[in-house]
Amino acid sequence: MIIIERYAMKHSLRIGLILMTIFLMAGCGWQQPKPEDWEASAHAANAILRVTVTSQGYTFHRPWQQRRPTTQKGIGVIVPRGRVLVTAMLVANHRYIELEAVNSQQKVRAEVEVVDYEANLALLKPVDDAFLAGREPLQLCKPLSSGERLSIWQVKPDGDVVPSDARVTSIELSPYSQDNYFLTYRLNGSLQYGFNNLTLPVVRKDQLAGLVLRYDAAGQTIDVIATPVIEHFLNDAQDGQYQGFPRAGFHYGPTMDPQLRRYIGLGDDQTGIYVQKVIKGGPADRAGLRAGDVITRMGDFYVSNTGQFEHPLYGKTSLIHLIRTSYYVGDAVPVQVYRNGQTLTLNITIDHRRPDQYLIPPYIIDQAPDYLIVGGLVFQELSVSYLLEYGKDWASRAPIHLVYYQQNQDYLNGDKSNQREKIVIISEVIPTPYSIGFEGLSDLVVLRVNNQPIGKLADVATALKTPVKGFHKIEVEQSPGLLYLDPKQIDTIHRTIKARYRIPIPPL
Repeated sequence: MIIIERYAMKHSLRIGLILMTIFLMAGCGWQQPKPEDWEASAHAANAILRVTVTSQGYTFHRPWQQRRPTTQKGIGVIVPRGRVLVTAMLVANHRYIELEAVNSQQKVRAEVEVVDYEANLALLKPVDDAFLAGREPLQLCKPLSSGERLSIWQVKPDGDVVPSDARVTSIELSPYSQDNYFLTYRLNGSLQYGFNNLTLPVVRKDQLAGLVLRYDAAGQTIDVIATPVIEHFLNDAQDGQYQGFPRAGFHYGPTMDPQLRRYIGLGDDQTGIYVQKVIKGGPADRAGLRAGDVITRMGDFYVSNTGQFEHPLYGKTSLIHLIRTSYYVGDAVPVQVYRNGQTLTLNITIDHRRPDQYLIPPYIIDQAPDYLIVGGLVFQELSVSYLLEYGKDWASRAPIHLVYYQQNQDYLNGDKSNQREKIVIISEVIPTPYSIGFEGLSDLVVLRVNNQPIGKLADVATALKTPVKGFHKIEVEQSPGLLYLDPKQIDTIHRTIKARYRIPIPPL
């Protein structure tokens, strides 16, 4: 009898523990995985890869100095043609890239085949094509609409794929990088694990919908690189001659102000945008567009007073999306223009604007910054990469005159009084016994050297060949206005800098 009672008590405890476990799991929202979830997870493990990147950039306030190497990780997506899609910032200034299968120990080195830092997208190519054998790429899904549910794939250290659900709350333009706006899916949701992956795929029913652009854990918002942007990137890269996302080459403003509308003679029933500036030498300039024109129609779409068009899927959408994503470099876009009471049609052959075509380049990545050292004066060309050294809030912390040049560069460049290709600055003065009184100078905009106008860094070396009355005369925009160097002392100064600071000095 005692034996029977002990047996019953033992199994009652087991049953109680099982029931308690089920109750706790139910209370935590646990649900038994569905068969299709297991299939999706298996498919995911076959279509994505771990990507590990070792990078090393430069310190632009010390252009001869490299930063410490860093390692970043991401989850890449296998796409058609045996390539791996990741965000561009994952591979910026890369030194070594490694791909790893999430469901095995297989690893292989990879190279960057195409990178676009404006759209924040890159394609990687494994050095051994056999590494991707037997793996099926993810196909792009059709463009999304608000309210759809998506999954964000993360990978645990043990290789398990963890999907996190999120819902599309809006579809709008947002910044991908400095002054580059593209279509973005904004999701509401949270990522369950913090694996610090810089690239994460977003899918809809096992088809690629986008890549995570940024994540705000506090607000539980996830910005995603939209499908049309990825599709444009992959289509452009397909022939091996990548050209980038196009621009039309003009700045515009709204026509909501009644006084502005009366000034330009725009009727109450007319809509369009006011052309504020046409970039000299750009596509719009070549097509004959002028400042003061009103663009009323672009391609097949009428333009609203705020610069939007009626997208068949997204509704009111910025004209920027139409120009940059609906067309490709070299396409001729018919533009209807209202000018001086008349309507005319111009054909703008849109083109990509490379970083070196800006007065202040928006980025310098994957290469060392150029500089010259002359008697301890460090000459550089101003870039956004240089301004970023002042921190994320550089627009308020960097010297105001440098920010002014960056923010107004398209209005300054091409002016008859300013024929500079770049803004050359003296970024700092390296202290030596010969630079007493100058060592505190920095961020000076260079106007002339030896009475010769300076339009780019190479002009400095050219101007130094002809001293003025036996001295190098350097005119700058800020105080002290004029700097003088004795050419006979420069070699001595350079030897001092090399010995004291071990700084490499480029040849003049």
